[in-house]
Amino acid sequence: MSKRIVIIGAGLAGTTAARELNARGRAVTVIDPQAGETCERPPLSKHLFDGSRHHLPYHFESTDHITFVRDRAEEITLAEAAAESRYTAETQRHPHRLANDHAAAGTIHLASGESIDFTHCILATGMEANRPEVPAYPDALPVYDLGDAEWILERVNNATGALNVGVLGSGYLGMEVAASAVAAGHHATVYLRGGEPLRKQLSAPVRQALFDKHKAAGVEFVTHTASPDDIPADVHDLFITSVGARPRLIPIDGHRPAQAWGVDESLATSHTGVFAAGDCAIVTAGPYALDRPWACEPVAESHGKFLAELLGEALETASNGGSTAPETSSDVDPDDGPKAWSDVPWHWSFQGPEKVFTAGLTSPDADDTIIRHDPSGAKFQVFHFDGPDPESELAGVETFNWPPMQAAARRVLGGNKIPTRAQIADPDFDFKAHSRL
Repeated sequence: MSKRIVIIGAGLAGTTAARELNARGRAVTVIDPQAGETCERPPLSKHLFDGSRHHLPYHFESTDHITFVRDRAEEITLAEAAAESRYTAETQRHPHRLANDHAAAGTIHLASGESIDFTHCILATGMEANRPEVPAYPDALPVYDLGDAEWILERVNNATGALNVGVLGSGYLGMEVAASAVAAGHHATVYLRGGEPLRKQLSAPVRQALFDKHKAAGVEFVTHTASPDDIPADVHDLFITSVGARPRLIPIDGHRPAQAWGVDESLATSHTGVFAAGDCAIVTAGPYALDRPWACEPVAESHGKFLAELLGEALETASNGGSTAPETSSDVDPDDGPKAWSDVPWHWSFQGPEKVFTAGLTSPDADDTIIRHDPSGAKFQVFHFDGPDPESELAGVETFNWPPMQAAARRVLGGNKIPTRAQIADPDFDFKAHSRL
């Protein structure tokens, strides 16, 4: 059959992969109930209360090479099962006819009852928010998709005075909601299970600095909240939950992983012809392997670009009489395109006026870091290393309220002159100058 790349999911990873493949002249089918109508997630939590635009559409349109299938993928079957299936829905518009069905790697089965064959599939299904019940506030919602955000925004816009906002959870989204509410003149109370916010995301110096800043700004914290049942009623005008999210996972031949799809350094799953990108993938090998999904938009975008380049260049080689397109990472010739995803992962969170960034591999439990402040002492960076020795190399950086130095950290980590612990510990070492080498 003609090479058919199918992307499941139209979030940032899937949208980026489709755009990049389209730019290469490659046909791609995108399956998502809202294909072409998705939006960025971070602004949903950052701008609910300040009157600015609260979401940014991807402006993703179908082209001669991009086909939208506005349906829900429910299952994937591989190999022999795929050879006997067809996609016949009227919404399908693909420039290449199927031939030699035995070449199909699998079939995607849709909620409508239709199916689509593929030679290469990119899983980019993203995450869905956990939605705990809060007995005192039955209309509590997370801020994770546009529908939820618009419902909350309507409540905010219709308010005649300052709102009393309750927030369950103290991860990035919860803290962004609470801080932005207070910055806009509302009241906010954060209910958290432990004794401090952002315990799973940031090292102690950074999370303590944020904790102090938010308390000084007026955010109230109720620590050690054991259960949503403990939250008092008739206190808050609006209640928002932020207690994590889980990957959306589609079974493949009846198997659904417990956490997310494990992928190798080329973002390939263990299934022939199937790759995964963004929040539904756990990178198990390569320079930025992690035991959980990276779950941040810069990584999702990077994954999409990487897979488009990987598949696009390999398909071009195949169409020119070279080897066939890759089905697993071992099928990729290093001279034909990138083999390992190696972009420096990074994340940002704007919490009211406070700005925090991470780049590379950092740990919330690290206790052997090095901290460097700006001359005023108000801005700082926390440096993480791959070992305790003086010659151990820089592995990651957290940056608090110092955007230019976050840019420097990304340049350093993405370069070939990685500084050592001994260099960073030297007060005369100029990190910003080093980033320009």
